[in-house]
Amino acid sequence: MLRRPLLTAAKRGTSLLPREDMKKAAGRAPSLLLGVLRRHQTSATVGVDKQKTLDDLGGPSFLTTLNWLFVKGYFKTTQQLQIEHKKIYGPIWKSKYGPLVVVNVASADLIEQVLRQEGRYPVRSNMPHWRSYRELKNKSHGPLTEMGVKWQRIRSILNPRMLKPVHVSSYTNTINDVVTDFIERISWLRASGDQGIMVNDLTGELYKFAFEGICSVLFEARMGCMNEVVPEETQKFIFSVGEMFRLSPIVVLFPKVLWPYLPAWKQFVATWDHLFSVAEDLVKKKMEEIQQHVDTDREVEGAYLTHLLLSDQMTVTEILGSMTELLLAGVDTTSNTIAWALYHLAKEPEIQTKLYREVIEVCPGDKVPTSSDINQMPYLKAVIRETL
Repeated sequence: MLRRPLLTAAKRGTSLLPREDMKKAAGRAPSLLLGVLRRHQTSATVGVDKQKTLDDLGGPSFLTTLNWLFVKGYFKTTQQLQIEHKKIYGPIWKSKYGPLVVVNVASADLIEQVLRQEGRYPVRSNMPHWRSYRELKNKSHGPLTEMGVKWQRIRSILNPRMLKPVHVSSYTNTINDVVTDFIERISWLRASGDQGIMVNDLTGELYKFAFEGICSVLFEARMGCMNEVVPEETQKFIFSVGEMFRLSPIVVLFPKVLWPYLPAWKQFVATWDHLFSVAEDLVKKKMEEIQQHVDTDREVEGAYLTHLLLSDQMTVTEILGSMTELLLAGVDTTSNTIAWALYHLAKEPEIQTKLYREVIEVCPGDKVPTSSDINQMPYLKAVIRETL
């Protein structure tokens, strides 16, 4: 099996539960994170099972964090910062980012324990800046920003067509088309390189691939990321996604009352405006297409977005909020997973060879794999799971 580098199980560490969310979780039995603390930290009083609190958790102060980020230069390599903090504070520590207090869990076993204790309505990370934008612009919350019963309702509507194998298999041809185009693009990039061998910025290409694949499933539309020349509007959308993630940790460092006066907040709002604008255009285009079929008495065919629009389970505003957040979550996780899988396979040639033999045995020659073929590749599944 592949080996996880330090913190890869958490993909740069998993930061959970800001302080306000800890208060919401405090009434649980057992409490979400306190249950973990209780099992993995010794009691201060011999013979007394003293439950630990957030105040007992070690970690750097806000000033120390600023020193790490801007003096020692870890702002652009926060994953390395988390590795260093794990060495100092252990697998659980708290970080202070201005008004935000974040608990970091950097152990696969502890992350599993946290997830298993979440219950039916898990306490989501508050993400105050993301939520504030939606409230400012009257946008609906999606699966990343909604809470409690409302979150569960959204997930119950979105999950079936996204997670059930019978529905996921229906996207096979769509994804295979994107994969074929991606392979052709990689071949073209190699051939056009200096020596015809290397592909520069492979992670960037994987990001474009994930973006194209997720859009083709969610919005039932191709965005042109696999073209030799990527459309300007698509490039702007991809740039906006990167800007949103870049600006997020900057904005959240400051108290909410100061946000309207921050240049970073204004850029943050403009970035989200563009993301929602593109999503809205794609949804409107699909709605017009459906209406044309209805007006001409033709059968309406489609996949994910079509199903949501026809089901009447969500308003168009709710669909926009959810689709935008699903796109962000899907692109980041898909591209990172593939990148890390390729990294491990490059470092473990024996595993790479074993995986290659399994794939060509199930899909010899130029055979395009189907969902049933994937079910016959247990080693492939093991590689992906170990990477995650």
